[in-house]
Formats: sequence, C-alpha cells, structure tokens
Amino acid sequence: MLSNPSFTGLNVYASSEKGFQKCEYIFRIITNRFADLFEGKQTKIITKNIAQIAPESNEKYLAQLEEISRYFSSSKTIDVNTEDKILEKIAHYDSSVIFIMNHSSQRQDPSMLAVLSTLLTQAYKNAGKDKNFPLPKIILNQDILKAMNPTKRKAFENIGAVGIDANIYSGDKGVNARAFLPLIKDFVRNKSNIFIFPEGKLAIRKDLDFDSRFQVGIAELINKVLTIKKKVTVVPVGFAYGKGDNKSLTGMHIGEPIKFGRNGENTTTTCGNILKSEFGLDEYKNFFKRFKDQKDVTITDKGVPVGGKNITAYIKGILSENLGICSKEAQKQIEKPLEETEVIGI
Repeated sequence: MLSNPSFTGLNVYASSEKGFQKCEYIFRIITNRFADLFEGKQTKIITKNIAQIAPESNEKYLAQLEEISRYFSSSKTIDVNTEDKILEKIAHYDSSVIFIMNHSSQRQDPSMLAVLSTLLTQAYKNAGKDKNFPLPKIILNQDILKAMNPTKRKAFENIGAVGIDANIYSGDKGVNARAFLPLIKDFVRNKSNIFIFPEGKLAIRKDLDFDSRFQVGIAELINKVLTIKKKVTVVPVGFAYGKGDNKSLTGMHIGEPIKFGRNGENTTTTCGNILKSEFGLDEYKNFFKRFKDQKDVTITDKGVPVGGKNITAYIKGILSENLGICSKEAQKQIEKPLEETEVIGI
C-alpha cells in the first residue's frame, strides 16, 4: 500500500516527561478542587445520580446517559453532517464500534464528545434499542480520573470512562494491559463501543504534524481484536473550532466507517473517506482507486500482503488519514458563510 508507512518516534527524555506528568497531575487536583467549590447545583445533582446508577444496557441508564450528555453539550451551536445519517446506520449494527476523534482542544473536546454521545443515544432510541445497546467505554488518561473527587470519579466511570497510563514512558507496561482486557472482552462480545482520542498527550505537540501525533496504540488494539473477531468497524469523527469573529462556530464531521477484516493471514480494509473527500492524500487515493470495485481491499506493500506486527503501522496510517480528513472537513464546514451553514442546537 504505502512503501513507507508513517510512524514517528519522539526525541524526548523519560525523566522530563515524568516531571511534567507530576506537575500536570498536581495542577489537575488544584483546578478540580476550585471547580468543586463553585460547581452548580444541577451539575452536582446529575453527578450524584450518575454515580449511583449501575451501568447497564437498559432504558434507565440510557436516559441518564442522555441527560448528562445533553447537560454538558448544552449551549453548543454546532454544524454536523447529520444528513449522511451515519449514526443512524451504526445504531442498527449488531456489532460494536470504535470511535476515534482528533484532540485539538482539551477544554472543548469533552463537550464535543458529549454532543456525539447525545446524537448516538438518540439514534439508539430511534432504532428501538433502549434495552439493547453497546455501553460507551471512553479511554482517557487515568490521572484525569485520579484527580477527581470520589463522587465525580464514580460518575465518570459509570458513564464509561476507562483510565489508562497515557504517558509516553511508563514504568509499568502491565497497567494498560489490565485495563484493556475487560474492555476488549466487552467489545468482542458487542457489549460496548470504544471512544478514544488517538493523539493522547501528544495533542499538545503542535510542532508535530497530525500523523506524527497519532499514536499507534489503537492500531495495535485492532490488530489483536482481529485475531478473535472477524470485523472491526472504526468511525472517525473530526472536531473543529472557529477563531476570531467566528469563534462561536463549532464543527463536527462524522466520517464513513472504516471496516477492517482478517482473511487468513491477510488484513483487509475499506477506504472510509479517502476517495470521497478532496483532502485525501494521492498515495492513498491511488491505492484504493485500483480496487474501487472491491468491497474489502487487502492491505499490501508493493503488491505483497502485509502481515505480522508490521500491519499495525499500516492500520495506523489508514486511521490517521481518515481522521485527518474528517478534521479538515469539519473545519471546512465552519468556514462557510453563515447563510450557507445549517446548524443544530443540542
């Protein structure tokens, strides 16, 4: 497919990264304590209710999930490509899905995730799946959860937050393995959808291009899951925020699902958004154009199927390209003149 799949290591030192981690963690604790003091009454009530409810695939839990999603996404005016009805199609799937999102704003991205969750819960309700839907599992830095007060931490865990060691250098490689094991089990059994920001902590490295910030961990997870699950569907979702006079505008582009499969020792994929978008790179477009009549395309390098551990770099490249496209599509949408932009209020 690509003769040089993109994967960039970072020239950073473990000691400095760990030092930054400690400072960041302390800052989170202080910020959270101040936020707790001035937290509104309604927020406290919702948080307490979520902390007390068992996360189960039923009407009550879905209603609570929708309530908290709507609360944190309220006051958002957002342009979303709802006309593509991608979430409606996903709501009728019998299998679980992975959602990947770009991480361009640590302050605004959580509320955008809440918007996505609101739209998805609406889709499940409309599909008649109030009592049978995959529970959300949101992968985030474990320090975010540890820095919260116990009630809020429990509430976040009940709405699907799963803490992992998001640091570039980790002293205990088994931490994430232990966190991911039950996650993978539920995903394979179609009991949960996974939500993840693949840039992770590298999102702050604006000196790196998007593909270099996109970490390979999600591709490794997909490669492992394909050993026991025939198909893995990934939906890229791009977030974009206006600037200057248009700073109140917000954009979300929900991309075409990318479906990875395993055929013997070969890994197959669909092109997702690459052929339909003007932002797709020529090297990817040229590859998929050769197989445009095929539903599933075998991932190859110079005509030779890619296998083993090498496949993760190629999966990562396809995911990164698709998510980058969705991010640019979202940005393009909010740059339109207001009279040409259709927005929804959550």
